[in-house]
Amino acid sequence: MASELLTQIRAELDQRLAQLRPAVSEYEQLLVAARSLGEPPARGSKGSKDPSGSAKKPARAASSGAPAKRAAAKPARKSAGRGATTVVGQAILDALEHGSHTVAELVMVTAMSAKEIRGGIRRLETHGKVAKVKRDGKTAYTPPS
Repeated sequence: MASELLTQIRAELDQRLAQLRPAVSEYEQLLVAARSLGEPPARGSKGSKDPSGSAKKPARAASSGAPAKRAAAKPARKSAGRGATTVVGQAILDALEHGSHTVAELVMVTAMSAKEIRGGIRRLETHGKVAKVKRDGKTAYTPPS
């Protein structure tokens, strides 16, 4: 009797998690987009950290009445620079705090390339910080239990 109840509760939890997973993924994508625009998180959102895990810096106010000079737009980088492994790895670990994710889901959540995510996962696996699991027949990653 008790095991049937636990089985039923687990099935209901799994069903609800499956329903909510797309909403959580969209929420995380919207947070990344808002932060990239320099917007503060919306009221009711958790924390004010960017995907790299560092605290968000407040915007600078102009110190003089002179018009502010705009910095020239920098072209997007094609490859990760030195030290990027910690940024990529931290972004992956932050995303995995909310549950297991496939590489495709991590690409969406972190706004990084699949190549960066795969490299980051490989390094995190080597150091025992993530574990490979099967979810819905797909390979997903989660923090080790």
